[in-house]
Amino acid sequence: MFSFGLCPPGTSSLSLADKLGHGAMYLATFLCFLLAAVWRPGRGDGPFPTSGLFFAIGVVITGIVIEVLQELATTDRQAEPGDVRAEVIGVFAALAVHAWMRRA
Repeated sequence: MFSFGLCPPGTSSLSLADKLGHGAMYLATFLCFLLAAVWRPGRGDGPFPTSGLFFAIGVVITGIVIEVLQELATTDRQAEPGDVRAEVIGVFAALAVHAWMRRA
């Protein structure tokens, strides 16, 4: 629910930190999801072994919808294309880390 709360003070001066935060949160959250649902180290395939890319697309679409809703539902937040770019990078980084872990 952080996406719809009040904008923390001083965040406008930390634009790069904000984008790094978006990317890191999407990487961490989506990687945990991949490790639970797609493939689990030491346990093999999860309940959705072939759905990683499908879920990645869903997560990116969810990020876009959240950005649009921020613009419409809050008075002090704005949709930022930079946030979506950071989120996409985080999702694809999670896919890359997951693929690396699977090969290792």
